[in-house]
Amino acid sequence: MQAGTWDAFPEDICVQPGTQDRFVPKVRNLLCLTQDLTHCATQDSTFFDAHLTDAVKRFQRRHGLPADGIVGCNTLTALNVSPAKRLQQLLVNLARWQDSLYAPTYPQVLVNIPDYTLHLLNSQAQTVWKTRVVVGQVKRNFQTRQINSRISYLVVRPTWNLPKSIIKNEIIPAVRRDASYLAKNHMDLYKEVRGRLVPLGVGSVNWKTVDATKITIIQRPGTWNALGQIKFLFHNPFDIYLHDTPAKALFHHPVRAYSHGCVRVEHPDKLATYLLSPDWGKPVAFSLQAQKGQNQQVFLPKPVAIQIRYFTSWIDAQGVLQFRDDVYGLDAVTFPLLSEVH
Repeated sequence: MQAGTWDAFPEDICVQPGTQDRFVPKVRNLLCLTQDLTHCATQDSTFFDAHLTDAVKRFQRRHGLPADGIVGCNTLTALNVSPAKRLQQLLVNLARWQDSLYAPTYPQVLVNIPDYTLHLLNSQAQTVWKTRVVVGQVKRNFQTRQINSRISYLVVRPTWNLPKSIIKNEIIPAVRRDASYLAKNHMDLYKEVRGRLVPLGVGSVNWKTVDATKITIIQRPGTWNALGQIKFLFHNPFDIYLHDTPAKALFHHPVRAYSHGCVRVEHPDKLATYLLSPDWGKPVAFSLQAQKGQNQQVFLPKPVAIQIRYFTSWIDAQGVLQFRDDVYGLDAVTFPLLSEVH
């Protein structure tokens, strides 16, 4: 290896802090080139020292990885991306930022899909609050779409009207395996008769031949509800919305692409506090307990702009260059040569 050159790693190694390893000089070299490591005088040392550990953690934070200081699989994958490919990634995202800044509206809610985060931007486009989110799965039909819209209201203790695709692909097979599935999951079965819903008994349906488009399934409000205690509505052609979730553990995963397309919010009550406050600098606490009833609509003082966007690189408020994995493969679609450059 020659210092100052970009040299990729094998994919099956793991380099630990506090150890001697022949790959340490290569780690030092790359982190000196990325400027994550500033102590480059001992570049040939094979000892994984504290300065290098701090540099690895900085690199990991800039790439949305757990900052444990260990050069393992995911860190190696990020290190192996060449400067040429990073440059093209920057060009793709510069074009996206320019597009998002066309006639911008603030304050706004900004969801960045590859970063799995939601930001509240005030009238000066500054982040006043952020939280983690879960977005749609990598499967094409489940991906969260990019959207420009306005949040008009939220719903407290919502019911969940299951999409026909979920009924077909998940619920019907589940009921075939277990006839008590709907009851266990607090779901009610209906058919539509002359524009109104008529309750059906599970036993009255032939689940081997039933047409998902002919039945309606609604999950009752409660702690078990897939939408949690709050959902946030905004017009879009994809039936996507923000919502709470009972699956809180997923927010601690570094990669959070698990939903069917909607965006799950880690702290929806805090989001409601801001959206329902005319002044985000002095938000008035929102109390879920104070809201009575189920499926109750609560309108915002005025609609708030929302953008759901796809940025795999940007410069943060501290001036630090950030990169994220192209989870949906959209960078390569936007810039076809990106997938060919190593």
